[in-house]
Amino acid sequence: MLKSLMISSVCLTFGTAFAAETAGNVIEINENVAPEVIENGLFPKSSSASDCAEAAKAGFTCGQIVPRKVFSLPAGISFASGSARLSEPAKKLLASFGPILKRNEASGNTVVFVGHTDITGSKPLNRRLSQQRAESVRQYFIHNFDISPAFMGAVGIGSEQLKDSSNPASAVNRRVEISTKQSR
Repeated sequence: MLKSLMISSVCLTFGTAFAAETAGNVIEINENVAPEVIENGLFPKSSSASDCAEAAKAGFTCGQIVPRKVFSLPAGISFASGSARLSEPAKKLLASFGPILKRNEASGNTVVFVGHTDITGSKPLNRRLSQQRAESVRQYFIHNFDISPAFMGAVGIGSEQLKDSSNPASAVNRRVEISTKQSR
């Protein structure tokens, strides 16, 4: 329980600062996203070991010199309004992530699921619903791919980071984004 709370705390801090860091690095998940794009986006590796050694001398990690990507479940198939139930089409898209996450459990990274809502509903309701959405994706990987709960965190940020701010009630704002952060 304490470890889960620590991951949630880290993820909450990470999730709120996340939008500014990842602008332009968001990939909408579809059936054409190749496994190597997922792996290189979530678990970037330098083209050479010497690059990683140089980064370490400067106090950085390889993941900091090779940009990480964020993967976003498409709004059209993710969640119905007011629901945290993961749709079957969304599960099909997430299935390609399972083996990659499993293979990288010992990578020294933490996978972070960040849940979002549209603006309908109160702030407390949206915060809770977005947390439930992120947690439903996390649970999908725990139950279907036997991935360690300690390797993944879930955070909900409500409607604070709208994908379409010109249409705040739009379904495109209801999503979960998947990313990684170097563990320390």
